[in-house]
Amino acid sequence: MTPLIFLIVGIIGLYFGSGYVVESAKNIAEKLKISHTLIGLTIISIGTSIPEIMTSLFSGLKVRAGIDASGIAVGTNIGSSIAQITFILGFTALFGTMYATKKLLKREGLVILSSIVVVFILSLINFNINIVGGAVLIFIYLIYLYYAAKDEKFIGKVFVELTKLDGSSTKSTFKNVSLIGLGIGILIFASDLVVGSALKLADTWGVANSFIGVMIIGVGTGLPELSTAVRAIFKKAGDLAIGTLIGSNITNIMFALPIGAVAAGAVGLNIEKNLVFFDIPFWFVSSILAFILFRRNMCIGKEDKKEGLVLIGLYIIFVFLKLKFFLH
Repeated sequence: MTPLIFLIVGIIGLYFGSGYVVESAKNIAEKLKISHTLIGLTIISIGTSIPEIMTSLFSGLKVRAGIDASGIAVGTNIGSSIAQITFILGFTALFGTMYATKKLLKREGLVILSSIVVVFILSLINFNINIVGGAVLIFIYLIYLYYAAKDEKFIGKVFVELTKLDGSSTKSTFKNVSLIGLGIGILIFASDLVVGSALKLADTWGVANSFIGVMIIGVGTGLPELSTAVRAIFKKAGDLAIGTLIGSNITNIMFALPIGAVAAGAVGLNIEKNLVFFDIPFWFVSSILAFILFRRNMCIGKEDKKEGLVLIGLYIIFVFLKLKFFLH
C-alpha cells in the first residue's frame, strides 16, 4: 500500500502547490486590470494545469532515461481533460450559472476541437508523439496565447498599471511572486513523487500506466480546476470559471502533453491503442456536447440543473466503460 499512500500525498501536494500559484497569479492579474475571461483562459488555466504539466514533464524525463512512463503523461492529461469537460463542468453548473460569449465558444471551441484532432492524427503515426510533434503543438499554443493577449490589449494594460505601482503595491506583488515560487517548488517535489508512485502502483496492480494516469492522477490533477471553478461561481464570477475550465483543456493538450513529448527526446511518448481509439474520441465527443449545451442559451446552469447532470452522467459512463473494458 506504500505506493498508493505516496501517490495520494503527491496529489495532495499538487493540489496545494497549484493553489499557491493560482491565487497569487490571480491577485497579480487583477491588480493589472486584466479581464476575468483572459485571466481564466491564460493565467489561471496555466496555473491549474501545472500539476498536469509537471507530471508530464517528469514522465517524459523518465522515458528519456529508459523508464516507460509514457502512459502516465498521456493518461494524466487526457483523463484530466475529460474529467474537466464533463464532471467538473457539470458539477460547477449545479452551483450557479456560467455565461459564455459567441466569440469564446467559436474561438476556444475551435482551438480545443482542432487540437484534439491534431493529437489524434499524430497518435496514429506509430502510436507515438515525438519531439517534433510536441514542439509544433507548443508553438501553436504560444501563437494562441499571443492572439488572446493581443485581443485584450494585454501588454498595454500591464504597462499602464505597472507605472501606477506604489510601495505597498510593490510589496504585495513581491509577496505574490514569492508564493508562486513556493508553489512551483512544492509542485516539482510532488510531481516526481506522483510519477514514481504511479509506476510502482501500476506494476503492483498489474494495470497499464495509462489507466492509472486517466482514472487516478487525471482526476487528482483536476482538483485545482474544480476548486477554482466552484469558488469563482460562489463569487458570482462565472466568466472566470468557464475561462479556467476551457483554458485548462487547451493548456493540457497543447502544452502539458507536448512538453512531455519534448522532454522524452528522440523516443517520444508512446500512446496505447485504447487511448487513441476510445479515450481521445470520447474526449472529442464530450467537448462537442459541452459546447452544444452552452450554445443553447449562451450559458449553462441557469434554467435548471439538467445540463450539469447530463455532463456528470457522461463522465459516469466514461468511468464505467474504462473499468469494464480497459482495466488491464
